[in-house]
Amino acid sequence: MTTPNHPLFQTYPLSGTAQISTGEVPLPYQIYDGYGAFIGGTADLAKVRQLLANEEVQPVQNEAGRALMGIWLCDFTQASLGPHHELQLSIFVASGELEPVSAHRLGLLAAMLTRPDMQMLCHGLWNNTPVVVAYNRELLSLDARLSDSTMHCTAQALSSTVKDAERGAPLLESKLSKPTQASVGATFGLLGQMGLGRALRISRQPWVEMKIVNPLGVKLLHNGTAMAYTSNAANRVRYFDPKHDLLRLDAVPYATLDFQPEFVQHMAGFKFVYQEPA
Repeated sequence: MTTPNHPLFQTYPLSGTAQISTGEVPLPYQIYDGYGAFIGGTADLAKVRQLLANEEVQPVQNEAGRALMGIWLCDFTQASLGPHHELQLSIFVASGELEPVSAHRLGLLAAMLTRPDMQMLCHGLWNNTPVVVAYNRELLSLDARLSDSTMHCTAQALSSTVKDAERGAPLLESKLSKPTQASVGATFGLLGQMGLGRALRISRQPWVEMKIVNPLGVKLLHNGTAMAYTSNAANRVRYFDPKHDLLRLDAVPYATLDFQPEFVQHMAGFKFVYQEPA
């Protein structure tokens, strides 16, 4: 397979193959293009702690005593496993007690960029092709399930409807308005959380690193950590606005966590590499 001529894929190239239940697949998992939205927010801390009671990690909280949670909605148009959709429900965690994150509406995003001691637990995951579901379960130890999903991206909005393919149960419905330019308020809000010097250093990095944790028991019997790297052609962050945004989360058990969206990060020209967990 020929990968795009981008420094990310030159640094972390396809390095082999693996045999899974659906056949032979290339390694590692790579995304070459697509569009995505990350909805960051908070959830009820006590309910999240109960959800993670059997894990070896614990949720990170903000200064308001809320757990940090996010929803990924992605339409990957070019990928090493072929085009596919993804709905991911993430809880931000650590192996021990961490200093609380700022309760600012962009506190989570600032922490994702500046706090290497914080990790992202991929707790709920749905993809719309069997090969990606098998890859995520059998190689990455993620609790992936098959979805029946539609994602429609226009100049005005990203609209998504995701259902569980086996049960037909609704998981998520959303319509997220797309900003035509960077949000001045969100830009200054993020700068205030990070500081100008740190923000400039991060903006010069060719890609962003993330530590992603798998839940217990899919394949691995521990919360393994996988390194992931992402580089987007365009990032636009704005505050979530219930007057213009629709977000209905029906997925069990996440619908009962009192998820409160704070911001939306729109990502175009999505590029991504996910290595196997250790």
